[in-house]
Amino acid sequence: MSRRGYRRSSSGIFGKIFWVVVLLSLGLYWGYTRYFVFDPQRILDESVLKEKSFETNVVEIVSPKKGIKAYLFEDNTNPIVSISFMFKDAGLASDPDGEVGIANMAAALLSDGAGDLNAQQFKEELEKRAVGLSFSAGMDDFGGSLLTTSDNQKEAYALLKSALTAPRFDAEDVARVKKQLLIALKQQKEHPAGVLALDFAKEIYAGHPYSRNPVGIRNDIVNITPEKLKTFVKNHLTRNNLIVGIAGAVSEERAGVIVDEIFGELPANGRITFVREAKIDFDGREKNIPGKFPQAVSSFVNPGLPRNDKDFYPLYIANHIFGGSGLSSRLSLSAREDEGLTYNIYTYLSLMTRASLLKGGFSSTPENFARVQEIIRSEWNKMGQNGVTRKELDEAKNYLISSYNLRFASIADIADILVYMQKDNLGLDFLKKRNEYVKAVRLEDVNRVSKKFFNEKNLIFVNIGNLGEN
Repeated sequence: MSRRGYRRSSSGIFGKIFWVVVLLSLGLYWGYTRYFVFDPQRILDESVLKEKSFETNVVEIVSPKKGIKAYLFEDNTNPIVSISFMFKDAGLASDPDGEVGIANMAAALLSDGAGDLNAQQFKEELEKRAVGLSFSAGMDDFGGSLLTTSDNQKEAYALLKSALTAPRFDAEDVARVKKQLLIALKQQKEHPAGVLALDFAKEIYAGHPYSRNPVGIRNDIVNITPEKLKTFVKNHLTRNNLIVGIAGAVSEERAGVIVDEIFGELPANGRITFVREAKIDFDGREKNIPGKFPQAVSSFVNPGLPRNDKDFYPLYIANHIFGGSGLSSRLSLSAREDEGLTYNIYTYLSLMTRASLLKGGFSSTPENFARVQEIIRSEWNKMGQNGVTRKELDEAKNYLISSYNLRFASIADIADILVYMQKDNLGLDFLKKRNEYVKAVRLEDVNRVSKKFFNEKNLIFVNIGNLGEN
């Protein structure tokens, strides 16, 4: 969900992106944020979606043969169909001991050949028919998406079905992905943000699967075989933990048939490693990781709330005002606009399945680091003690309500949202009611929740860089 207020961390559904690409891009990211800034209000003001109302009903369909449930958002504006799907609790955290990294590897390989088609042939079929197909392994869940035109949908569904039920995992493809992941493990140590992310996870989630390196463990990666990958798919990608969202030019009757066509031959049940709730001691500690980098980088964390908690929206709005609204947030105004100490400072709600957190971060030059951290602690206490003003609340509500339709910029985005609506039990009418939930939040709700969650004594900081005595 980016930095609009909350995000799924690495759980959310995203495209097939190798960590090696992510890590290589980190340096470019910090340079980019130094000279270019995200202006959400300008985007909102110029968007053709600002006044658009999405009145199409979301319906639940049930496949006629296997009884698989899915949410459908029918839109015949364009001849396009998007299908998003998630296998709950099949992500990186559930990788079996000795096979840490197997979910990540499976996601990278599922579209590299299936059935009678090798990797090259499979990709040529996708390209020839303009089909977008991707898989991803988040920390919590294993997901994927398909985007196709109506003319090519039959062939597209057959390709997806083949990838899920008859993946090849040819030895040469497995060896290639292993090499890429091993390179990524090495490159993690070259970027301060990458090192910080790993140490932060170990510090916060010590002993819990969330503390794992998302790329995997070197020895485990080396020892993963095609047979182990096939066993992973059989045990983790099943109808029992499947969630499906469909959006686009497809009728209710046809949608049910499609779900059976694609997912009907998956195993009914599998075997997934149980992941317990993360226990975190919010004792206000701070860990500094030395390193000679041009930028000092920090991550900080505080308790948060799960998505379906009754106080989620008050905390969501409080976070938006405090650090989630880009340049207009309190943190940005204090640290960036008033004193010019940082180009990048933010907070967000992290909605991991087994750890709901209020997280944040910033980067600065080493000499400005202590002052930025002082501002964060000061503003954090002010938020807890004084809450927000009526003007801040009204402005936040107006933005969050007006900008909501920007999330429907594409059919693929809608299909993704339909999946999370089911995962979080938000209801079929969520798309219509969401803005009403925001409108209903009272000033006393936000200030009550702020007093509870913005307590500087709970904040844990993990920092990296040449911090001197800090």
